[in-house]
Amino acid sequence: MKNFIDSVVRTPGVLFMAMLTTGFTINAGVQYINATGFEGPNLLAAACLVVGQVALVVVHQMRRFGQDNKLTLQ
Repeated sequence: MKNFIDSVVRTPGVLFMAMLTTGFTINAGVQYINATGFEGPNLLAAACLVVGQVALVVVHQMRRFGQDNKLTLQ
């Protein structure tokens, strides 16, 4: 399980997307506190980034599994 978590953290792009998600979430909180009514687009962007992270991790893990698999068809 630790190897899986390490490989997810090392997936290219996940850290950058996590930083962007954090930034959009903080910005949404600030917009909510200021009562501007513009927190919706920031929360939508954060949610889209989370979905993108999940998709990226799934694809990367599938590719990694395919490369580690030594089965050859003859």
